[in-house]
Amino acid sequence: MDFETADICDDNQDKKIQVLSSEFKNYGGLEKCAGKIVTIKLDKSNWRLLEMLRDENGEGKVVVVENAKYFYGVVGDKLMAFAQNNNWQAIILNGYVRDTKYTKDINVALYAIGTCPLRNFEKTSSSRGVQLSFGGVTFNDGDYLYADCDGVIVTNEELIKL
Repeated sequence: MDFETADICDDNQDKKIQVLSSEFKNYGGLEKCAGKIVTIKLDKSNWRLLEMLRDENGEGKVVVVENAKYFYGVVGDKLMAFAQNNNWQAIILNGYVRDTKYTKDINVALYAIGTCPLRNFEKTSSSRGVQLSFGGVTFNDGDYLYADCDGVIVTNEELIKL
């Protein structure tokens, strides 16, 4: 992918560009990514996210996950492997990850607020296609996300051809 988030921001000053808080760090192996956003809101359990990453084609897509910062590792090496196998570009998670020794070797970006080795085993509800707000950004299903070493930006229109 040939873009820089700083250049996108400079070239699109007339557009509404949101920037994700710098508290989110990349624990994945892909350093630059872009895609159309798919949103999912979890209630502790990652079962619905697992099914999505395992069963759906993620070509040109980024999944944005709200988990209310519950102190559980929501994404680890297994979900990242599913994401890579189905061509997802990135996972942006308002929560925690685990297995980071291995997730760094998987060619998917994984932005989260930190790590936690504990996971939740209880199956709980989730919602897809809902508006999410965290890290200073409002995410809508169908928005566009661009990320590199300078940060993660979100806009409601495609600013560069994916």
